[in-house]
Amino acid sequence: MMIVGLTGGLGSGKTTVAKVFEILRIPVFYADDEAKNITNTSAAVKAQLISAFGRELYKAGELDRALLASLIFNDTEAIKTVNGIIHPAVADAFAVWATQQKSPYVLQEAAILFETGGYKRFDKMILVSAPVELRLTRVIKRSGWTREEARQRMANQWDESQKIALADFVILNDGSKPLLPQILAIHEDLIHTSNQGG
Repeated sequence: MMIVGLTGGLGSGKTTVAKVFEILRIPVFYADDEAKNITNTSAAVKAQLISAFGRELYKAGELDRALLASLIFNDTEAIKTVNGIIHPAVADAFAVWATQQKSPYVLQEAAILFETGGYKRFDKMILVSAPVELRLTRVIKRSGWTREEARQRMANQWDESQKIALADFVILNDGSKPLLPQILAIHEDLIHTSNQGG
């Protein structure tokens, strides 16, 4: 079975793309959802986060996400620390989950697979791409953030050109091309590659 990464910048529409793959009966592992789960259920992850950022990070056993976000906002070292705690735990959970699936390939949907170097663990990488202005508009509309807040969060992600250079497939989600034919073409390619033994 092939393991395939599905990534894209904030507001690119990668979750929408992931849902289409699910309709095609491809199992999708949502890394951000798993990360939220792990921060509340893994004793090891909790202990490491408390050690790095203080006991007040947890209230009644639940991670105070707003507090963590405020502590690491615009602090690249703190962001690296959090990623270094959470991403290996998510990768372990994905590895276990993948062995339980019965399909030619599986997808892991995650925001910063290129930025963290996590993309090296995958057989293929799919990038969902859209222009910055369009992504900003989408993010502001769905999150209620200001334009500046959205920009600052995007600043922690690589430029599109860096990601395109490393991707095996690029899905353009700017409204100029329908999404479905792009997804179906990749799906067929991955099925074919899987049948050929990777």
